[in-house]
Amino acid sequence: MCGRYFLLSPAEALAVLYALQRTGSLPNWPASTNVAPTDRMPVVRRNAAGARELVLLRWGLVPAWAKDISIGSRTINARSESAHEKPSFRDAYRQRRCLVPADGWYEWIPDGKKSRPVKLEPAAGGLVTFAGLWERWMRPVDVTTGSTRDQGPKGEVIETFTILTTAASAAIENTHDRMPVILAPDTFDLWLDGPGANAAAFQALFQPAPLAVTITPVSTAVNSVRNTDLSVLEPVAPPAPRPVQGSLF
Repeated sequence: MCGRYFLLSPAEALAVLYALQRTGSLPNWPASTNVAPTDRMPVVRRNAAGARELVLLRWGLVPAWAKDISIGSRTINARSESAHEKPSFRDAYRQRRCLVPADGWYEWIPDGKKSRPVKLEPAAGGLVTFAGLWERWMRPVDVTTGSTRDQGPKGEVIETFTILTTAASAAIENTHDRMPVILAPDTFDLWLDGPGANAAAFQALFQPAPLAVTITPVSTAVNSVRNTDLSVLEPVAPPAPRPVQGSLF
């Protein structure tokens, strides 16, 4: 599961990492320590000319056939093992794959009746790239009433994305049993251009990344999507060990 991530690196750093062909200004977005579903964030995909482009899409994939946009809240992640056959993802898997840049992500560790958040980031620093899928959806119009099925202008086109997940690596499995599919730069072209109808072609990409990761407890401020400033990333002391309950005799 990857339900929150953070991206502070500027557009210029992304342009270098993804070798973008500059034909104009790069899109702008607010740096965020707490990217949440429905946020519009940068992804890299192929444009009509075959070049890599950086675009802002809404997090939470909405299939072209969806009646309303609310399905996106349930499709922020796609399991890499089954995305090629799931109705919500299979068309995008075959034709519309993308790269999702991040500086790290969050998970929540069970702690009694509550969960405590931790941030996960490359031990060496720098960006990581998640494997993603993107889709284009048009807001439908109810032919009976002439009104849209949800708020927004009729016929509006919205582009969305999801992040693929895989089994956790040995470095992460004590934190969570899943992690984002992390791509190395030499696999970017394979993911963007490979034969999407052939799921076997991507299996090597879906193996847990052997990435050295720093795992740091952070404040529960990350639980609120309203908190996006740098304080969210500040480390906090891990909870004290719970006393062992046992008999006195």
